[in-house]
Amino acid sequence: MRPTVFPFAIAKGDRKRFHDRSLDHQRPLSFGTMMLSIGAYVLFAVARATLVAAPFPLAVSVTALVSLALLVMAIPRTHTTAQFGLVGVCYVVIMQMAANELVAGTLNPLAWMLPAVVAIMVCAAPLWLTPAHFITGSICYYAATLPFFFGLHGQPESQAIFLVWVAISFMTACVFHFGFYRFRYRHFQLEQQLTSRADTDPLTGVKNRRAFLDAATARVEASQRAKHGLMLLLIDVDLFKSINEQFGYGAGDKALQNVANAIVETAPVPALSARMGGEEFVVLVDENALTSPAEFAEAMRAAIARVPRPDGYVSASIGAARLTPEDTIASLLERADEALFRARQAGRNQVAFERGRTLVPVRNTASSGAASTLASFAPLAAPPHDASREAATPTRWRNATLVSHFQPLWSLPRETLVGVEALLRGEDDAGNLVAPATLFAGLTLAELGELDVLSHACHLRNASGRLPAGARLFLNILPSTFVRAGYENELARMADEAGLDPRNIVLELLESDDASPDALSLAANRYRDCGFLIAVDDFGARYSNLDRLLRIQPDLVKLDGELIRARNRRSGRPLLRDLVMLLHQADIAVVVEGVETTEELVLTVESKVDIVQGFLLGRPTASLSPPALAPARIDHAFDVVAESRSVRMCRFDMMMQPLLDTLAQAAAHVRAGMPFAGALEELRAGALCVRVFALGPLGRPALYEAHGAANACVNDGRSVSTGTLDGRWDHRAFFWKAARKQGRAIYSGPMLSPLTHCLCIIASIAIEMHGEQILLAAELDWASPELPWPEAA
Repeated sequence: MRPTVFPFAIAKGDRKRFHDRSLDHQRPLSFGTMMLSIGAYVLFAVARATLVAAPFPLAVSVTALVSLALLVMAIPRTHTTAQFGLVGVCYVVIMQMAANELVAGTLNPLAWMLPAVVAIMVCAAPLWLTPAHFITGSICYYAATLPFFFGLHGQPESQAIFLVWVAISFMTACVFHFGFYRFRYRHFQLEQQLTSRADTDPLTGVKNRRAFLDAATARVEASQRAKHGLMLLLIDVDLFKSINEQFGYGAGDKALQNVANAIVETAPVPALSARMGGEEFVVLVDENALTSPAEFAEAMRAAIARVPRPDGYVSASIGAARLTPEDTIASLLERADEALFRARQAGRNQVAFERGRTLVPVRNTASSGAASTLASFAPLAAPPHDASREAATPTRWRNATLVSHFQPLWSLPRETLVGVEALLRGEDDAGNLVAPATLFAGLTLAELGELDVLSHACHLRNASGRLPAGARLFLNILPSTFVRAGYENELARMADEAGLDPRNIVLELLESDDASPDALSLAANRYRDCGFLIAVDDFGARYSNLDRLLRIQPDLVKLDGELIRARNRRSGRPLLRDLVMLLHQADIAVVVEGVETTEELVLTVESKVDIVQGFLLGRPTASLSPPALAPARIDHAFDVVAESRSVRMCRFDMMMQPLLDTLAQAAAHVRAGMPFAGALEELRAGALCVRVFALGPLGRPALYEAHGAANACVNDGRSVSTGTLDGRWDHRAFFWKAARKQGRAIYSGPMLSPLTHCLCIIASIAIEMHGEQILLAAELDWASPELPWPEAA
């Protein structure tokens, strides 16, 4: 809509904001203009005193000058438009009254007055904040000229000339004032639009992250001064990525818009709502506007759960935190983030409240700067001083000095430091690190072997006398160096010279194909005889395969970073737990490296990993002092796992119980003589049911089988089975567990269905009919992402 200069055409709220904003802009402009006008007044007074013989009104001029100066000094201190307008009116009136006195007694007062009359109003016109100020100021100013006008009595020609110039100056002033007023209003509108766009998320229409942080900071400070409570909700849309992947980004955008609308409609009017990025939203609300914080958070979750998505309804995990006297918005967000993390870990679609002050941020990844990450780690006591190390001759390679950086390894069950991995680095003559591409590029096999041996000597010397108590030194070694005849004795001698026991040294076999598995196996026995421990690095990548692992029989295995992030293709659940279980069955301890986020640390705890290593728990540095915060991070991960396991199991049991009750009811119907098809129909129609079946006393014959409602979702034709239950099933847990608890419905799993090749939970019950056992069972889809299935049922 085209803006207008008329104030009554501007909405009242906009008008006040516009005038307040104009006040900020006009103060410095008015201050400068009024200072210049004082200078013009002084020149006018000097000219009058110099050129006119009549007595000079010194007292009036000095009083006027002082008054004008005081008014100018008051300009920066005005806080309202009324104050600013009053200063302007007083200023022009005093200026004109002083001019009246100065021109009195001159031979041609009209010639002296006309420039002042024209200049004062024309120059002041743009400075008036509002048309009301302009009109009031003009009336008062021209009223101040009346003594001069009546002083021209008997000079009708001069009076006429004066009125003509007054009219000209007033019309010019009107053009200047209203033109500049319109310009300022258009500038204000543009500024508002730009501010709105800068502060608003364009997709959802709520505030963006920057605007929220600015507004929330002010809200937190005001609440702490007034001692009012605030609650912050951090909201994350569950499995949002699946919407974009399955139905396109348009469907994802629509879901986010609907979620934002649900948040705004549920939150009280004074609440701050914003999209923090991606599928994450935040709400900051005054607790005085809530009857119950817990009820409000649950109402928010329920409102979002009513938002549709193409395949059902959206759900969200919510983390809630309440303001404490020493909080900042950053600390409040941090605690809410930790609560949100626990809500997601516990199965999503629920609210989790803060547990109190957290010392462990949940978002600490490799993307954070090294300096900021290291600054958060308070070092432990310095290791003992070792003068012999300082006197040792540095190792040179390719115009660089080889140095050791050490990265800590932590035992999860004991929450203690159990080792440090020595990593080779190079420094130039100025002490700057040399890029790995420069240090290691273009090496032949012989040069790689030479550098490998030099690195061992360097690491052992640098760790001498500095290894933390109870910690082992992890050394990388090339397979070609590992199988070299007699090198185990040479390495043991270097360790002894450094004052280190080989039993405290772990040799990590790097991923390479320059040695056969048989040669590695024989060499491993020789190193064990010297006391060294053996580890296989990057298991699962390229040549570090299962055959090589079983031949070497290492003491530890380091899982490749990509392998630990492997997930089930349907449900997205991690496979790390199963990999760890496999290695533990081979009597091998598992090390997971590359742990960079709290989520990954929690995953290692859930998967019963033995040792972890990564940026989250300590970056490689020249210091051997372990980070003090790492044990707290590990302890926090255990807390999260314990809480989430309890919540997931509780929710899982609550969802399974109706299915078990239905199965028990079906068993009662079968005992009463109802056919299998009729007795199992209700169970088969369930949304999670893949198939139902009945088996004879030894798991055969198959008495009945039928597909369930979920079969079409999981059966994609990949199964190599013929689709029947012919065979023997009494070795499966669902069979013998039910047989042991005759007449009681139980569940077991997950197990891979032989018919659908999908993981399923199996609910089963064994009953006796005509002297024989009959088993009724139902396969339930384990991979359904919206269900709170625990990691192991």
